[in-house]
Amino acid sequence: MLTFLYEHSLSFTRRTLSSIPVYCSIEHIMHGQSRTLLSFGAVFALVGCSLTPPPEVPPLVERIDSLAGFVALPPKDAVAPGEGWWTAVGGEDLDDLVLELLDNSPVLQESREQVVQAAEFAVLATGQRLPGVGYSVDRTRSRAPAPGGDFAWAENFSAGISLNFNADILGGLRAAERAAVLTAEAAEYAYRASEQLEITRLVRNWVSAITLANQLELAKSTANIFETTYHLTDERYKTGSKTTAASDVLIARQNLEFALIDIPELERQLSSQLLIIDEQLARMPGTTASRFAPQSLPRQVVIPELDKPIALLGNRPDVAAAELRYRAALEDVGVVRANLYPALSLVGALRWRGDSPSDFSWDDYLASLVSSITGPLFQGGRLRSQVRLEQSQARELATVFARTAHSAVIDVEIALVSIEGLVRQVERSRDAVVTARQSNDLVEFRYRQGLTPLLSVLETQRSLNSAQQSLILSEQALANSLIDLQLSLGGDWT
Repeated sequence: MLTFLYEHSLSFTRRTLSSIPVYCSIEHIMHGQSRTLLSFGAVFALVGCSLTPPPEVPPLVERIDSLAGFVALPPKDAVAPGEGWWTAVGGEDLDDLVLELLDNSPVLQESREQVVQAAEFAVLATGQRLPGVGYSVDRTRSRAPAPGGDFAWAENFSAGISLNFNADILGGLRAAERAAVLTAEAAEYAYRASEQLEITRLVRNWVSAITLANQLELAKSTANIFETTYHLTDERYKTGSKTTAASDVLIARQNLEFALIDIPELERQLSSQLLIIDEQLARMPGTTASRFAPQSLPRQVVIPELDKPIALLGNRPDVAAAELRYRAALEDVGVVRANLYPALSLVGALRWRGDSPSDFSWDDYLASLVSSITGPLFQGGRLRSQVRLEQSQARELATVFARTAHSAVIDVEIALVSIEGLVRQVERSRDAVVTARQSNDLVEFRYRQGLTPLLSVLETQRSLNSAQQSLILSEQALANSLIDLQLSLGGDWT
């Protein structure tokens, strides 16, 4: 039977269904079939050399590696990043918040457990190809007829040790182990990617809260200015000023009421934003609001120095995870290919019997050693369909790897282009605020002297408010672009 399997093993693998186990004792093998078994193993080893396809670098990744650098370059006077890039974007308060996030975030806790699970799956995969050793202890008490028509009780004790081992000649179990190890490594990188996303989400939420607080403070300040102008206009009208009419009082009051409209909505948005931070940090509602104080966003622009795109890809955990998943999928192809060929397993056992445990002797035992070979004959095409399915999934994950790497480079380009434009926009917005404030101060002074009409005052006040609003939003947009850049770089994280 072994000779028959040896001569026809390759033809068996082309017909895929109905496993027929073939058993033979080691004793019979040792008396004449050892050469056949060794030849059979050699054939399996040669076939197994190509079960797992070698990994290939996707052409898109190769083209990225050949790039000389980025199209958009950072400003030459970029400030070197500190210990945590987020402090340069949202202020020093973010250091404590990031540490709290890493400790308490439910999202990161779930991701950490996924890493643990993937590591345990790798241990399980390793254990499948190692020998399994077990033991058994039995005690039997039976009642049987005795001479004279009576019955007697008899006891019997037995103990044994067994060993199971899958030879894994074709390397299917080893491929499964490598796939599990690669998947566990991918889970580690996926956790790092999740950590980065959560940090950037926290920084973005914090920047939004600061922006809303600044907008709220500006709205209240503008309302106070309009209120002062209204009372001044009303007073001048009541004292009979010839340059002030009743319509001026109504216009001033209208501007004040319009300014007051925005305050409740901004307060609501700020409260909601602080509650979002509470949720992300697993805090009780209201904790962040009780500790939050309005502040300005840092004025320095921190842009890390950039190298070739391929150096960037080495920092991106999502790119690394995508590559590892692709390599694991290739190992899965080797696993299902191994199912097309016969498999060899060995089972050995030692057993002792006696009327009592004291009767056991190391020299008195029963031993058995059995090998079994199982192979598919006909499976209705399911096994080869499984191979094609795994091959397609590997090609899909190769495309995902290439797309992720390409998106990483594009993300950097977009962030750099955005930063370059927003830096100029912020500078011009600051100049516009300075000019608008000077103009407003001059017109208000002339209005108090009775030299300028009310409409000029209201116009300069609205212009100043608009310029300040534009500056606040431009600073927020610049901060968000810096966050996007750090995320796309896989930047200087914890």
